[in-house]
Amino acid sequence: MCRSIRRIIYSGRGRIPQYSNLKRLWKWLIFPLALVLLIITFVVLTDLDYPFRGDEEHFISSVELFGDNYHPGTALDYPEVTGPLFYYMYAGWGRMIGFGPENLRIFNLLLSAITFILLYLLYGKVLQDLKIVLPGLLLLLLNPYFPGLSMHVFTDIPSLLFIILTAFAVYFGNPLLLLFSTACALLIRQYSVFVVISAAVYFFFLYRIRGRFRTGSFLALIFGAVPLLVMMFLWRGTAPPSGIVRWVMDDGSVYRLRYIYIYIIFIAVSLFPLLIYAHRILLKNRMVILSAFLLSLTYFFFPLHSSFVTLEQTDIATVGLMHSFIRGLLGSYHLEQFVLWIFCWAGFTTLLHIITTDITRMKTGEWDFGHFLTLSVIVFLLIMPFSYQVWEKYLVVVLPFILLRLLMMVGTRRLS
Repeated sequence: MCRSIRRIIYSGRGRIPQYSNLKRLWKWLIFPLALVLLIITFVVLTDLDYPFRGDEEHFISSVELFGDNYHPGTALDYPEVTGPLFYYMYAGWGRMIGFGPENLRIFNLLLSAITFILLYLLYGKVLQDLKIVLPGLLLLLLNPYFPGLSMHVFTDIPSLLFIILTAFAVYFGNPLLLLFSTACALLIRQYSVFVVISAAVYFFFLYRIRGRFRTGSFLALIFGAVPLLVMMFLWRGTAPPSGIVRWVMDDGSVYRLRYIYIYIIFIAVSLFPLLIYAHRILLKNRMVILSAFLLSLTYFFFPLHSSFVTLEQTDIATVGLMHSFIRGLLGSYHLEQFVLWIFCWAGFTTLLHIITTDITRMKTGEWDFGHFLTLSVIVFLLIMPFSYQVWEKYLVVVLPFILLRLLMMVGTRRLS
């Protein structure tokens, strides 16, 4: 019997595979452990005691308003244009821990850690290759907006958290998670509707192409939108009356087409290292390159500049950190426009390559999670011009999707 046990051990069917699995598990735990360690180090070194950044001060002021009036009636009118769930969440934390900026920033960091770990799990599940997952997440973490929004109290990280949960629900086909995540995402930021529309279109084509009608998922999307629709009925508009009076300025436009160019440009800027790495994939179709070139030329009819409300309220003539850096580095308007056009061409090339690839796959009967990611990017670009304001940082909620779609292509190339 002892000899049999020894043969099992040394033949690779006993302890050796267990050790191998443990070693593999440890490799996958490195990122979340490093992330938690980084956050703890940051908290210890800074005490989270640093000046307000941008809109953080008025967000905290509104959180305090909800903390002092922690009941449903507060959501009927308050001086913000974003949904009430963010303020209830942070006010609930504040009532337990305190409303000081450092206390609310702790909660924001916790949500950030959860968000990035969920992203890590999603990327790991889809890509199944740590050598692709880690560089992809590192590219996100090096983007100035992700650490910046994690350090300060903004609506972006909680919004991203529930959008990622929506992606999980779509991937696993979980109606209950889909209902919860879409309702929460919409109640934090109304333009999270892009992911709801994308999911609806994805499930529709899943039925048309593969014959799978997911009644539970469709009902989850419908009922997930009900809380926001109720709030809009009570507000008699898309946002609280006081918020609209305070923040929204009419520039005479309903649909601001130039916003699409702005977001396409800064998708390319944000993902530039990956675009360089994947250039052989992105540049293999000459028709895509030519089409992207012709589309990019129309940028000069819609040159980049900040929104009307931004100029009126802040005198800021850029659309964010990366635009400010490019402008300061080049120091010439014409050179700046040329560089932005190059990034516009790169952005169109990337998007057209992804779209044409997924259309080809769809024609062959393929319809999978990659299509949902592509749909999310397209719908985001189409609905954002309805917004009265444009900022680079709004890309935070969709960058993980287009990055994951590109990494899926890179992974496919590695396997072929």
